[in-house]
Amino acid sequence: MKAFQRLVGVIVLLTLLISFGLVAAQDTNTVTVAGSGIVAPIFDSLKAASGVTVDIKSEVTGTRTGFERLCKGETDVATSNRSISADENRNCTTANIDYTELLVAHNIVAFIAAPDAAFAQCLTPTELNTIFAPSSLAANWNIVNPANGDIALSIVTPPATSATYGVLDSLIDGDGIRTDATLAATEADVISAVTQAKGAIGVVSLSAATAAGGGVKILQVKVNDTFGCTAPSAETVENRTYPVTNPLFIYVNRASLSKTGLKDLLAYMISENAAQAISAEGLVVPSANTVNSNKSALEGTGNTRPFSEATTAFQIPPDANGQVTIAGAANAEDYLKSVTTALTQQYSTLTTDMKLAGEPAGIRRLCNGEVDIAAVNGPLTDEQNKNCDANNIKTLKIELGKQTVVLVASASSSFLSCLTGDQLTKVWDATSTKTITNWNQVDPSFADQKMTLFAATESNSNTDLMLQKASGKPLIGRGDIEFNTDPLYRAAAIANVEGGLTYMNWTEYQKVLKNNQQRIQLVAVNTGSGCVLPSDETINNGTYPLMRNTELLVKTTSLTNIPVQSLLWFMATDGNFGEFEKAGLLGVNFGSLPALRQTLQKAYLDAATEAAKKAEATPEATSEATAEVTLEATAEATQAP
Repeated sequence: MKAFQRLVGVIVLLTLLISFGLVAAQDTNTVTVAGSGIVAPIFDSLKAASGVTVDIKSEVTGTRTGFERLCKGETDVATSNRSISADENRNCTTANIDYTELLVAHNIVAFIAAPDAAFAQCLTPTELNTIFAPSSLAANWNIVNPANGDIALSIVTPPATSATYGVLDSLIDGDGIRTDATLAATEADVISAVTQAKGAIGVVSLSAATAAGGGVKILQVKVNDTFGCTAPSAETVENRTYPVTNPLFIYVNRASLSKTGLKDLLAYMISENAAQAISAEGLVVPSANTVNSNKSALEGTGNTRPFSEATTAFQIPPDANGQVTIAGAANAEDYLKSVTTALTQQYSTLTTDMKLAGEPAGIRRLCNGEVDIAAVNGPLTDEQNKNCDANNIKTLKIELGKQTVVLVASASSSFLSCLTGDQLTKVWDATSTKTITNWNQVDPSFADQKMTLFAATESNSNTDLMLQKASGKPLIGRGDIEFNTDPLYRAAAIANVEGGLTYMNWTEYQKVLKNNQQRIQLVAVNTGSGCVLPSDETINNGTYPLMRNTELLVKTTSLTNIPVQSLLWFMATDGNFGEFEKAGLLGVNFGSLPALRQTLQKAYLDAATEAAKKAEATPEATSEATAEVTLEATAEATQAP
């Protein structure tokens, strides 16, 4: 009997163990999801459309709780309608939670009016508040802006429970919007109401506005003067130039990617195949660049948190003081002089010692440890690298963009459509002064036509760049030409003179285009690889010859110094983005500034860590090596769009 009982006990125990094992196995492969109720519908729709078999246990907890659970290791996936904050990221780091951030879709809001509306073609943040704020009493478009006509203002929005209304509410000052707005039942009703009321402005998703086609006019928004009026799109949202939007994120614990089906499901959600399901939810598909960033983030081959890089905690100390020393290439002077002047005006106890005596001298001083920063135009030579290595000088590279010179000619002179490097040298070099005055003297195939040349000043970085790239050596520009610093004047002048030619940077040329200057042509340049016309594409891919990179090399040991930290951070702030444009530098776009700030913050921390190690290894070293590092957490870290 006892033997039988023991046998039964063993069988029961085995049954329990097997059952427990099955439950454990099931729990091991169950994917838990917590977070935003706004993201939950698109997550569910994409899961259904994917065809991927995956066991999911999902709960709507709100974004904040979703991040709390993710960073405690209590959920595999957190859904969110904002990027992770600095504090939340710190919690994940402290708990050794390695996560990946995926931007699945955009909830972009569009402001619409009737197709023939002549008011409010471009709305500023102030005007949006005048229209929608709960305290607003504006009843006419000329109250919003005196330039608008005497037209009665009416407002139509979706229900207050809609995601579109939520995005609008987050943009407008105050709680909710004005009570006299009409809350339509659907976005289709909003569109219908707008088309029937002369002075109506409607608020709908961009998907709905786009689907309406010519039935409505989509209004633009002007964030600031640097970007001007911007239409809603995935690209403008990702570049942070269109602000009326909510991003929809998925954050996944990378340790959970081994769970059955999870990685395949996420791969579908960020693929081009998900576009139809995303659009069906009234959302906007991310741009191709974001799709690629998502893919590399999921695979772990690229930045695993590319969209929350604005989540930084560094601040320039109000009492920052000291000096930054700068040397190097003279072509960086316009930008550096402008930004350092603005910095020292705001922080009067900060100073700069800037001597831009040329790239070779600047690199030599940097490698000797004499300066904090050197401005350069490209990689260091082997010899320069050896000099830096010999003095144990390591650097951080910061790209300021590309300086580009373009030539603009009279449209009536067809022979000026493309010029070789030799021809450019013959036209603009100082040795041609008073001897080369006719175009057939430049090339016998050119017309027997007088040369009329215009430049900004007698000596500037654009002249140096053009002649250096055209001839392969530094030359001086000729002085027997007309000088005027206004590119609009120079463009108008050559338009009215046959044989007229001038040059300017790419940013100045964009202003000429916006001014609708007629009878001019952009000149292609041939320095041995055929005629290449300047364009965004040829400038970005480096095939257009009259351009050069401008970079800063920062001595890493200087990254613990408050003055150096402050200058670099000041350069990377949103408010100083316009300085790049003023200096004619291309390639640093507004959307890339958060990544630059993240790079700087990490570099500051790495430099502080390295300094602390050296201080520990050298007993006589004082703690002053790291005392100047200041990383103060803000009450609310800036969020990425």
